[in-house]
Formats: sequence, structure tokens, C-alpha cells
Amino acid sequence: MIIGGSAAGLFAAYLLACDGVRVRLFDANDVLRTSPRTLIATSQLTEVLGFFPSEAIVNRINRIDLFSPHRSATIPMTEPDLVVERAAIVRLLAEKAIQAGAEIRSGYKFLNFAPAVGGVTVKVRNVKLDLIEEFKTATLIGADGAFSRVAKIAERNSRATVPILQAIVRLPSGREADTAQVWFDPETTPYFYWLIPESHDRGAVGLIAEEGCDAKENLERFLACRRLEPIEIQAAKISVYAHTPRPWGRVSDCDIYLVGDAAGQVKVTTVGGLVSGLWGAKAAAKAILGQGNYGKELGPLRRELGLHLLMRSVLNRLSSADYDRLLELLDGKTTHLLGRYTRDELAKMFLRLLVAQPRLVSFAARLLLPRGVPGRVKRFLRRTADVGAQ
Repeated sequence: MIIGGSAAGLFAAYLLACDGVRVRLFDANDVLRTSPRTLIATSQLTEVLGFFPSEAIVNRINRIDLFSPHRSATIPMTEPDLVVERAAIVRLLAEKAIQAGAEIRSGYKFLNFAPAVGGVTVKVRNVKLDLIEEFKTATLIGADGAFSRVAKIAERNSRATVPILQAIVRLPSGREADTAQVWFDPETTPYFYWLIPESHDRGAVGLIAEEGCDAKENLERFLACRRLEPIEIQAAKISVYAHTPRPWGRVSDCDIYLVGDAAGQVKVTTVGGLVSGLWGAKAAAKAILGQGNYGKELGPLRRELGLHLLMRSVLNRLSSADYDRLLELLDGKTTHLLGRYTRDELAKMFLRLLVAQPRLVSFAARLLLPRGVPGRVKRFLRRTADVGAQ
């Protein structure tokens, strides 16, 4: 049984149904009519899905321009990023799951689950009939998003979230449709602003904010500075990855797996979770089919997300001057690596990046080392990086 019609939940349903497993998926909303949101995903999307989701792709990005207050850098992509319409990919995965034999029940709100002989009893409310129904299962997948009730009951804990806010805008004529832009402005957000073109004349402009900040005012100011008028507003809360708790467990005789946002399977550097959430769903499906252990299958993904967590701990400390220095360090070798390896392949890129630009070591160490560390230690790290750069 699967709770939640997210992309991760629907992908798990599709994989299991393809292997002949009886699948029931419950979601409070109609998964075929989910709200739209423009996303950008790496080329790893095709690899994890096992097919190219052409129905959901609205554009391809061949270059990313980065801006700090006084510096800029360009990353040419070896494989283009994919601009994805969230509603379209959810609908595509739902249709594939149904065709494979999965049973999808929209309009069913998950309420609770309780131990029972041979598994757990899941309680849901039929929203249309206002009727409570119960189902028994020995396997439960929680794919019910950033505020996952399955996770809250199973872990007795809630995951941290961050808000994202973006506006769909008309772009000025002459805009290159294959180039995305990112602006770092730590005065208003520890993350960044972005412009993702959907076409030559339409794109998504947004920011990742902090809880309690003035996200709406900051976005309006950012749009006004660039003379862009919003056509529509899209917003969401995204869960953020943490090392604990583990996204799996056992209650009574029921195996419980958390996937996607419910598991916090999100890259905290960019708050992108489409590809990583699908990897989590694939790992859960393999475990249920007896083709592997979920914890072991998640190992590479957890290491990947852990590296993003480490990088976020550095980025959160950056000032505007630090971002100027960071972009200054992005020379030809580093931008080549950033374009060759995707954001979902940080483990492959990480050491290569430090070898290509050793000064990044001292740059990060200066930010991560606690106050009070002797100056000679910091000078040693700086000299070591400088020697490696020669």
C-alpha cells in the first residue's frame, strides 16, 4: 500500500505493478489534476526513470550563468538540464502505474495506522462520501510529501521544511531559451534566486527562502529590478535532508518505507528532490521485490545527500564578498567539471573539484573552522591549498 500520489509514490507504484505486485495507492487529491509547478532536473532523470518523459519536458538548458554582487561565472552543460512541468510528470507516472495494474484511489485522506496481526491496519477517509474505511497491509510506503503523516506516526518526528516561491513571467524578446540564471544574494536568502526559461518568451523566476522571512516582498523586489511582471505565482514547502532519522522501519509485522519528500530525499544545496526522490522510490521497490535491502540500496543516495548537506553548511556561512570570492575561484577547470557532472553526481565530482581548484579547501575551511582556531592553522591550510594550485 502506498500513501501519497507524489512522483516518488507513483513511480514506486509503477515499478511494483510492473512486477506483478498488487498495489493500492491513496491520495487526498486527484493525482491526474495536480497543481502545476516548473522544475529543473538534471539529465539523471532519464536514467532513474528508465525512459525519457517527453510529455513532461518543456525545455532543455545548456548553460547556467551564476551571479554574485560583483562577479559572474558560466557553466556549460555537457548534458542539458531538463525543464519539467511537475503536473505533467505526475500525470505521466500515474497513467503508467494504472496501465501496469496499480489501483489509484483519489479523494482518500490518510488518517492513521495501527498494529494488527500480520501487519498494520490503515485508516483512510473517503472525502467524497465522508466515510472512514480500513485496509490491512504488510507493506506500507509513505510518499505523502513534506508534511508526511506516515513519517510523523512512524518516526514520531517532523522534518524541517523550506518555502519556495516563484513567479511565471513573460521574458523580454531576444532572451536565450537554453540559458538558466542564478543570483546569490545572502542579504535576502541563504540560497539563491533563479530564472528558468520554459521557452524564448516565458520562464519561472523564484527563490528559496527561510521560514518566517519576507519571501513575497523579496521576490516582488527582485522582479521589479528586472522589470518582469508575474503571470502566476507558484509556491510550495519542501522538506530538507537530515542524516537522521532513517527512512525505513518496521511496525508490528509491517515494513514501512518513506520515499521522496516524506523521507527528506532532497538536495539541500538546491532544494531539488525530483531525481533523488525517484531514486528513493526505486530503492524501496527493489527492497519490496526482494532484490535488495532498502538501507543498502539507499547507501549511495544517502552519501550523495550527505555531501550536499556538508556543502550547504558552508554556503549558509557565505557573505556577499564570499560569493564574489567563490565565483572568482571558478576557473575553466572547475566550470568544466560542474558542467560534466550533474548535481545528482556530487560524489563523483567532489574530489575532482578540490584537485582542480585546491583553493576551495582553504575557502571552505575558513568558514567551517570554529572561532578561536589559531591563525597558524588557518595559514597552514591556505598555504597547502596554494601549493596544490601551483
